[in-house]
Amino acid sequence: MTIDEYAEGTAFQFPFFAFQGESDVLTPPQPARRFHDEVTAPVKDFALIRGASHFASFRHPDQFLDLMLTKVRPVVTGEAVGR
Repeated sequence: MTIDEYAEGTAFQFPFFAFQGESDVLTPPQPARRFHDEVTAPVKDFALIRGASHFASFRHPDQFLDLMLTKVRPVVTGEAVGR
């Protein structure tokens, strides 16, 4: 099965974040990073979750939560997070 990441376009009016496992074989980091690089959005960020594969947010919830708190939360709340 293949998915066309580009089918919905690459221009977004909202923040765009891509967090994934560095060892993901179903969605390899390199094509995901290329897609991220082609996206235009008011704010965007890309991060790899160390030691994780496809279900990175479930396998390493501590790293995922840290990304949500340090990258996403400040954007949606407009507040800086002191860490």
